[in-house]
Amino acid sequence: MDPPSGVDPLLELAIAWSLAALFGASTVHKLAALEEWPGVVRNYRLLPDALAPAVAAALLIAATLTAVALLWPATRRIGACAAAAQLLAFGAALAINLKRGRSSIDCGCFGSRLRDGIAGWMVARNAILALLALSLLLPMGTRRLTVLDIAACTGCVAALCLLYPVIAVVLRRPAPLAVESRAAAAASTAARRP
Repeated sequence: MDPPSGVDPLLELAIAWSLAALFGASTVHKLAALEEWPGVVRNYRLLPDALAPAVAAALLIAATLTAVALLWPATRRIGACAAAAQLLAFGAALAINLKRGRSSIDCGCFGSRLRDGIAGWMVARNAILALLALSLLLPMGTRRLTVLDIAACTGCVAALCLLYPVIAVVLRRPAPLAVESRAAAAASTAARRP
C-alpha cells in the first residue's frame, strides 16, 4: 500500500478554520470599535492621513472576505493567498514602526481596545501565520474526512481561539514599575519645556 501523498485534509482544515477564526474575530473586534479603527491605521504613519479612512475600510472588507474564503474548499486557496498577503503587510508595518522606535502604538490586531503596543514577537507571529496560510497551497491528500475528524478539528480551533489571547498576554511587555513611570513622565515634562 502506497503512503498517502500530500498534506492530510484534517491538517488543512484545522489551519484554514483557525485562520478564518483569527480573521473573523479580528474583524468583529474592529467593527466593535469602528470609530477608532481609522485612527489606528493613521497612527502607523505609513500613508497620508487623508487615506486612512478608505484604507481602514478596505482592510475590514479584505479581512472579512479572507475569513469567508478560508471556510470553503473552492475558495480556500484564494483565501490563503489573501491571508498571507495581509499578515505579511501587517508584519512589515509592525517592523517599520519598531525600527522607528514607535513600540507604544496600538497594533490594532483586535481593534484598539487592548492598547498594548507592538513588539518584535508580533512580527514573528505574523510571519509564522503567513507560512501556515501558504501551506494551504500545498497538494492535499485524498483521504475523506469523517465526522470524528470534523469534531476534532472544531475542538482544535476552539482550543486555539482560547490559547491565542493567553499567548498574547504571556508575551506582552511587562508594565513599567512606578519608579520607571515617574522617571519617564519627568523626562517627558523636561523635554517639553522651552
